[in-house]
Amino acid sequence: MKKHIILIGFGDVGQSIAKALEKAHVSFVIIDRNEAKLKDKGFEYASGDATDEDLLKRAGIKNASTVIIVLNNDDDIIFTTLIVRNLNPDSIIIARANTTKSIDKIYRAGADYVASLSIVAGQMLAHIAMGYEEDNIMMLEGLELSRYHVTPDSPVIGKSIAEAKIRSKIGCTIIGIEENGKTTTEIDPSTILKDGMTLAIIGNCEQISKLKEEYSKKLSDI
Repeated sequence: MKKHIILIGFGDVGQSIAKALEKAHVSFVIIDRNEAKLKDKGFEYASGDATDEDLLKRAGIKNASTVIIVLNNDDDIIFTTLIVRNLNPDSIIIARANTTKSIDKIYRAGADYVASLSIVAGQMLAHIAMGYEEDNIMMLEGLELSRYHVTPDSPVIGKSIAEAKIRSKIGCTIIGIEENGKTTTEIDPSTILKDGMTLAIIGNCEQISKLKEEYSKKLSDI
């Protein structure tokens, strides 16, 4: 497998993520200690300890574009993050923090983005209480997931992702592209941006704001 996602942890949160990835037709592999939970689910999986380098290699860690770590123990998350970052320096690591005091440690271990379930849940409840209908929710540490539609008058049309310099200039990362009803997470810097493409972009608060500022004529927020 190439440019796939590795999901580490198949508890309640992991199962929800797996369903979302499956619905989006994304290639992914699940790692969990409990093989009984993984059998007959129709997912690709590797059973065992996520801190086992051989297991991670069998799951294709060296080719993974993104690794999502949603284990129940923060110490395990920190250690797993360290190993994943060592095996694949270029992957995007998104980790769950079970307690807010672990957030900084997980970042230092090599995670790109850390989400605290308590903070995300609090923000979701606040959105519901205030009657917000949109599902774009700012996550922990200012992390935002945004979608952008490439318009016909965009100067980036015909340019590759590398040439558009969305990541090198802004710091945001394209994690998915939807075109003609098909979604892919195989993001190649040489991919040419075309009219009608929808880009799924992840970044912190400041990066998303900068993106909207500098690319307002190039990308239209939808």
